Amino acid sequence: MRRLPLFLILLLGSGTLPVATAQASNPVPVPAAPTSAVGGTEAINGAVAGVLITALAEQFGGRSVSIMLDRVNVQPASIRDRTVIGEGRARIEGDEDWIGFRFSTLYDTTFNSAAYPDITLGGVTSGERDVPNDTTLVRELDDRVVERLGQEFTGQVVRLQLDRITTVEAGSRYLRINASGIADFGAEGTSPTQIEALYDRRGKAWLRVNYELGPGAGMQELGALAGG
Repeated sequence: MRRLPLFLILLLGSGTLPVATAQASNPVPVPAAPTSAVGGTEAINGAVAGVLITALAEQFGGRSVSIMLDRVNVQPASIRDRTVIGEGRARIEGDEDWIGFRFSTLYDTTFNSAAYPDITLGGVTSGERDVPNDTTLVRELDDRVVERLGQEFTGQVVRLQLDRITTVEAGSRYLRINASGIADFGAEGTSPTQIEALYDRRGKAWLRVNYELGPGAGMQELGALAGG
C-alpha cells in the first residue's frame, strides 16, 4: 500500500475542510472538522487531505494545488482499516476556478496513514456544463494515449477506437474530457479502455491524462505526457 507523508497546513472551515497548497513547509496539527460536516475524525481528515493534495499536485505535473473537502464518509473495512470515500474541489496554482472530484482511499488506524487515493475528476459541482467535442483536442488525446501504451507495451502496435467522448467545461479555464472505447493490440487482442483528461485552455496544456485498461484496472497516470 503506497503512502505519502502529511506535510500540509490544514485550516478548519465552515462545512468544508480547506487545505493549503502543496508547497506548505511548516506543518501544524490538523484541526478537527465537524463530524456532521464531513463525516470523519480529526486524524482521518488530516491523513486523507494530505494524500489527496499530494496526489493531485503530482498528477497535475507538480503544480501547486489547494483543495476543499465537501463530504467525507468513513466505513469499517477491517479491524484495522477504514474505507474513506468522499467529494471535494481542487484549485490549481491559485486559479479562481475550482474542479470537482471524487475520491476513495484506505485509512490505517494503527499508523494514522492513508493509502494513495483513487481520484476521479468532475461530476460534483453545479458549475460544469457539457460542450461540443473539439476534434483537435480529441486527436491530441488519442495520440498521447497511443504513445504511452506503445511505451508500456513495447514492440506492439496499438490503436484506439473511441466510441464515446464527452467534453465538460469546468469553470472558464478547464475542459474535462472523458472517453471510452477499445484498445486494439493486433494479434494480442483488444481491451476495453477508459480515458480521463483535463485540459488547460489558457495554458494550452494537458494537466492530467489518465487511462484504464480492462475491467477493474486502476487508472494509470501519464506523467511523462501531462503538462504539455
